[in-house]
Amino acid sequence: MIPSPSALLNVARHAACTAGDHVLTQIGRRNDTDAVLRNDIKHKLDRESQEIATAAILASYPDHAILGEETYQAILPDTPVRWVIDPIDGTVNFTHGLPIWCCSVAAQINQRTVAAVVYAPELRLRFEARVDGPATCNDVILHASTTPRLDQALLHTGAEKTENPNQSFRFLTRIAEVAQRPRVLGSAALDICWVAAGKTDGYFEPSIYIWDMAAASLILERSGGIGEILHRYDEYRLAFLATNPHIHKPLRDVIVPLLKK
Repeated sequence: MIPSPSALLNVARHAACTAGDHVLTQIGRRNDTDAVLRNDIKHKLDRESQEIATAAILASYPDHAILGEETYQAILPDTPVRWVIDPIDGTVNFTHGLPIWCCSVAAQINQRTVAAVVYAPELRLRFEARVDGPATCNDVILHASTTPRLDQALLHTGAEKTENPNQSFRFLTRIAEVAQRPRVLGSAALDICWVAAGKTDGYFEPSIYIWDMAAASLILERSGGIGEILHRYDEYRLAFLATNPHIHKPLRDVIVPLLKK
């Protein structure tokens, strides 16, 4: 029997908050890393946080599949319910002491997210939604912004990870040309949640992973915003656009031609 979205949301909330609070209590271990790469950091707390979130989920649903950033290469059981976990989204921010990081947990039925929590412990923010209810932050209902024009929009993005310096900032440069202001904050899940909360008008990332957006995309949808996968590179990596309803098509028209280059 497949649990209700409400039941799944309760477990997602417990898993995200338990895992995120563990990281918060271990904040003195910011530099406890396995590897520091040019574009990424492999942190021991990533693994610990995912293990805690996984244990919380399996305590209620031992037969469900778990797709986690730290274990995505594992073979998943054949079940209609899949949980998608990003234990620390914004690991580079966390390691440097910037509080813009979160724990993201999504419950999916047949690969469609039906319950989601994005928890930012240092910011004391808990975004959540289920497919049959509103999106909220700390239990206050969210609404996407009503900014009507692209040239009035505050847009979040990220630089493309490439060895070609002429390509690295092509999306950021184009967004800066059409928007009121671009911003790069370093946590995809929170960037999407800011759009859901009406704090910003749009977000585009040329290369993120399903665990970065699985939870936040439902929160965006239930706030009245629009999320769209513009391109899939492989099973888990994708290009994603999140906006309020008014600027989605204009921003999409700006971004899509760049994806084809």
